[in-house]
Amino acid sequence: MSKEVKDYINNILSEKRQEFNGKAVCPFAAPELAANKLMFGIIGEKSLEDLIEDFEKSDYESAIFIVKEEVTSEETKKFQIFVNRVLRQKGMKGYKNICFNPNDKVSINGYNPRSLAPHFLINIAQSKVLSKGHKALMKTDYYDNMPDDYLDFLKIKN
Repeated sequence: MSKEVKDYINNILSEKRQEFNGKAVCPFAAPELAANKLMFGIIGEKSLEDLIEDFEKSDYESAIFIVKEEVTSEETKKFQIFVNRVLRQKGMKGYKNICFNPNDKVSINGYNPRSLAPHFLINIAQSKVLSKGHKALMKTDYYDNMPDDYLDFLKIKN
């Protein structure tokens, strides 16, 4: 696993920030990493399809795949749609992905945690797990400081 990605998860995504009303940027990533429930892979060392197959056969609950090549902010959504299509083609209809692109421009009061990612990252997890986490955060003030463009980017209805 990339030390840079581990540091990003433990230092940036787990940092409690005022933009998220004192909550971690991503309250789920560091605990998954600490519990060894997060698979890592690098696209290029293996194909996306092979990494997804490895993930499907594993006992991991989610995966982070690293793309070391440059991906523009305009390509983020297309890439996410492509990964979801590959998941469906592999019969993994109960899974979704979230892409973290350091080139994405969206921010909350000038703070953009995605811009601090060391690489373009693909997080794959079960849809029901992502939905459960989202619903838990919706019951808090986590999203309250986010401007409409950030909420739209995350596909959150305000």
